[in-house]
Amino acid sequence: MSQAGMSFPGILASLTTAPAERFGEAPKRGRIAPGMDGDVVVLAGDPATDVRWFGRVKYTVRAGKVIHSGPARSIDR
Repeated sequence: MSQAGMSFPGILASLTTAPAERFGEAPKRGRIAPGMDGDVVVLAGDPATDVRWFGRVKYTVRAGKVIHSGPARSIDR
């Protein structure tokens, strides 16, 4: 996505708020806020500094439970 010219905020929205809105889930999903479902993907690094961190998932939490735990791989520079 970044190679196609998308900005970090655009990529983040395409992975969070945009799908929630598209599938009618925006009242409960797509953001971290009180009253939301709280499904979260924890990355191994900050994608604002390098978008490749989006591909380095450390944990996935759904309904308050860790459902995926992956290796915290580094970014090849």
